Amino acid sequence: MKVFEAISFQKIITSGGSTNPWRIMVCDEKGILREFVVKLFTERQMKQQHPIAKEMFGNVLAREFDLPVPEAGLVHFSDDFISLLPSEAKKQLDGKDSGFKFGCEWRAMSIVDPTNLTSILHDYDLATVFAFDNFVFNLDRGGYRNKPNLLIDDEGFLLIDHEQIFPFADDLDNGNSKIIQDLQEGIWHYPAEKHLFYPNLYKMRKNAKGGIFDTFWSYLQGLTVVALREMAHFLTAKNISIGNFALVEQYVQKVKLNPDKFCNLLTQKII
Repeated sequence: MKVFEAISFQKIITSGGSTNPWRIMVCDEKGILREFVVKLFTERQMKQQHPIAKEMFGNVLAREFDLPVPEAGLVHFSDDFISLLPSEAKKQLDGKDSGFKFGCEWRAMSIVDPTNLTSILHDYDLATVFAFDNFVFNLDRGGYRNKPNLLIDDEGFLLIDHEQIFPFADDLDNGNSKIIQDLQEGIWHYPAEKHLFYPNLYKMRKNAKGGIFDTFWSYLQGLTVVALREMAHFLTAKNISIGNFALVEQYVQKVKLNPDKFCNLLTQKII
């Protein structure tokens, strides 16, 4: 749970999706300069979709499952930093929320080629990421926009972009627990067939699918909500909208208490 200070602007990442994130230099609490990717969201997005909270919750939960994610935190734009921005960046900043931004460490990695997954990732990697995305209801790894949101290099892979997780908890005024009720009844609405890894998991030999989610199951049993709850308190203290966090916590606890049921639902999705 860190806050970084924006120091200097580097570039707009025009290939970075609808948010057109920036690469900037930030300063951490030790005074060390770091290169970060920063996303800009509108006030409406912040109030209705809670993207910063989702990014941070996704980062926290991925670490609970030992999945690789970049270091992330909040980034503060000072008046001095803003005054030195190039005109194109200032124009992009207009209409965006004036509070803290979401930022994560920039890595010189490549976007994964979906046609070459099995030469890069092990079966258990595919299964654990697939299970994690089901768990957090991430609609943005593959999905309807066909975005991998997974980076690779010679040392491994990195999960990025979790701003669309937990869509059922967007509405603060609606304590909709239908997803929990459906889970209890063995109904799962996640569009698994749209996931980046679904084709690979579906094509696996049948006898290999029996224990394919064992790694995820093991981490799920040991999951605690302490770090997630601490992040929610931290974000609230920084005036970051966190959506219906009570529902998120209730849902996470329900899945944790039913690891066999959840993993069986996942297996049914790929057979």
